[in-house]
Amino acid sequence: MPGNSSNSKLARFRSLIEVETQIPPQKGPPNHYQQMAKVLGGRLICNHAGFLCLVRTLYPSCYSHGKMILSDIETDKSVPLSAFTRRKEPGFVNVPSLLFFDTETTGLGGTGTVAFLVGCGVVIEDGFEIRQYIIPDYSDETAMLEALLQEFRQNKVIVTYNGAAFDLPVLRDRMIINRVARELPLERHIDLLHPTRRLFRRRLGDCSLTNVERELFGFCRDNDLPSYLIPSIYFEWLSEQKLDSMSAVLKHNRLDIISLYFLACYIAHIFQTEGESLGAVDDLHSLSRIYGWRKDNDKVVDLYCRIDTFKSRPLAEDILLYHAQAFKRTGAFNMAVVLWERLSSSSSREGFWANIELAKYYEHRDKDVEKAYHYAEKADNIAPFSHRQKRLLHMRLARLECKLAR
Repeated sequence: MPGNSSNSKLARFRSLIEVETQIPPQKGPPNHYQQMAKVLGGRLICNHAGFLCLVRTLYPSCYSHGKMILSDIETDKSVPLSAFTRRKEPGFVNVPSLLFFDTETTGLGGTGTVAFLVGCGVVIEDGFEIRQYIIPDYSDETAMLEALLQEFRQNKVIVTYNGAAFDLPVLRDRMIINRVARELPLERHIDLLHPTRRLFRRRLGDCSLTNVERELFGFCRDNDLPSYLIPSIYFEWLSEQKLDSMSAVLKHNRLDIISLYFLACYIAHIFQTEGESLGAVDDLHSLSRIYGWRKDNDKVVDLYCRIDTFKSRPLAEDILLYHAQAFKRTGAFNMAVVLWERLSSSSSREGFWANIELAKYYEHRDKDVEKAYHYAEKADNIAPFSHRQKRLLHMRLARLECKLAR
């Protein structure tokens, strides 16, 4: 009968539930969890969601990172926010409020990517401390994310390297999937990849963090673990409980984080001193372009005066044209004409625009129509770069011909 059938099903389900409740709860963490904490020099932390391993590392104030030394950085001062933005932005941030953040993941993106190691670096009284949160197993991810939320306090400013495109989205996705939080509670995010590219890509080309620290700080990593091997090392731990290379993964993560600290302070110092610490033409020019975006033409002109003192090699044509335009914007036409003249014999794009500017100058300001026509003709001999430019140039030549005829 239907009633008997329902009762029998309920009895069967009840017996299954009773059997499961009779299983004794696991006491303490698994042995290989304890092995991980011991080998890595950390400690196991247990919360309502599981276990995680926390490793703390202190870099004393005497620590040197290439030519950079922790004790040389004045942590009691604030750094300008505009040092890290393309446009000028008001406001300052205290160095102790910065949280330097980096992750090591099981892949390069997607919902299946897990951040199995998260490192957080902060300035403390005795130096610089890095706290590394490690997931012993996938089932403990929620426990690690819950503990990590304590780092993301509202008064902290997060500093990463390409974190806007990778680290923070991965971490936010995992928090949503594990029902920990929908957003990371942070006051502000500074991604150092972008100011580094603005300042140093012209000279360095490769703006990876390892190349930046090598070229700017003279710091070379000894026996550093390649990033592409890191996921396989964690998978080796999951499948075989091997920790042979896990310490190297943590060291790689720590070096990334402390390099972020030195890089942030270095970039801030450049803007605080208006580039006094820069000794390369390309870097000074890159800084002048940033001031140009901010309409601070006086600083652009001042930086050219420094650039012009480098006589070891001729200045690149794009540098000359850029600073000629800056002189024009500040009304220093005599200096602009000197630079345009240096470019006028070139058949490059810069030569074309220099001749156009000279034609404008002699027609409208110096009232020397003959010279204006001469430079317009020189521009016409350099292939214009679009039909519109060609049409406008021919209109200029026709107008100058009429003026000469009169």
